[in-house]
Amino acid sequence: MNTLKEQIKELSEGQFELKNQRKTVKLIGERKIPTWEATSKHFYNRIKLREMYVAYGILKGLTIEQIEGSSKTSVDMNAVNKLIEQYGKVIHTS
Repeated sequence: MNTLKEQIKELSEGQFELKNQRKTVKLIGERKIPTWEATSKHFYNRIKLREMYVAYGILKGLTIEQIEGSSKTSVDMNAVNKLIEQYGKVIHTS
């Protein structure tokens, strides 16, 4: 579960840099990647992070309602179940 937690941290830290790189007018610093690429990576990472948060919460014993709250959109449970299987095995072996 620590590896999942570390991956969540790394991905969420990268979101700040991608958010800045999406800007076209008020860019802080130097442009490293094109804006379209930063936008698409930020969108993909946002979905991936949400799935990882849900999987992490379920592995900790929380319910979907406790994790998601009153979210109007649903998360892809197939992806969440794959993450649970992947990181659940790590928990049982250690």
